[in-house]
Amino acid sequence: MPPRKNIEGDGNFPEKALIVSFHDVTPLTFEAFASWAKNLESLGVARLTWLVVPFWHGKIRLRPESACAQWLRRRQSCGDDMILHGLTHQWDKSTAFGVRASCKSLFIRRVYTAMESEFLDLEPTILRQRIRRAKSLLEDAGIRPVGFVAPAWIFPRDQHSFLGQMGFRLTESYKRIHALHAPRSFHSPVLTASARAPWRVFLSRCVVPALERLWAEAPVVRVAIHPADLDHPSVRHLMYSVVERLRRVRQPHTLSSWAATVGL
Repeated sequence: MPPRKNIEGDGNFPEKALIVSFHDVTPLTFEAFASWAKNLESLGVARLTWLVVPFWHGKIRLRPESACAQWLRRRQSCGDDMILHGLTHQWDKSTAFGVRASCKSLFIRRVYTAMESEFLDLEPTILRQRIRRAKSLLEDAGIRPVGFVAPAWIFPRDQHSFLGQMGFRLTESYKRIHALHAPRSFHSPVLTASARAPWRVFLSRCVVPALERLWAEAPVVRVAIHPADLDHPSVRHLMYSVVERLRRVRQPHTLSSWAATVGL
């Protein structure tokens, strides 16, 4: 099926918005995120968007009785968004026969994402199998995802219609928020850091504030926080400061609550 023609948002936004999301939520990381959620609440960011991986690296399964699943169900009942964030999050060698070998793909897998690009260049059949299994695991844990966001935001546009068929309302790419029940999307820059190496930390401390200033007039800005950000003191401070400044001039939303303000 050919990809649907995209219709961009018309730019009539009721207010400047801020969407804060926690990425790579698993039983290994949720406690650190839970602690940070309290810190953000003190800034007036009470509702958050949680990107959950139900079978982290094929080893850590989200089970219904786990403390992580119970926490996420409570947050969901209070109005937070739950987003499916892949099955394992990790590129899998067992699917190599379904991957088109290229220098670009190798660079993205090994350097840009450090093998955390689960849906990069997968055959459609394998891609769909993974999403079906991931959604089933998440729902078995009592969590109802309103959307799907691929690891590293790497996902083929021609599979958006499949996401809609699976019942997801929303998805994201690196630059945009996409509706899945209609061919509409909106520009939404994302501020995210990297703490995987000292040079990445240095770049993050320079680039993230610069992009924050560049996108000061953007109608909606996303802030994506990863587990490694919270483990690194300078990156943790950086991302907290970004949220603090943006909260002064923007109204916080979850992904779906913001989408509702523009009729998605």
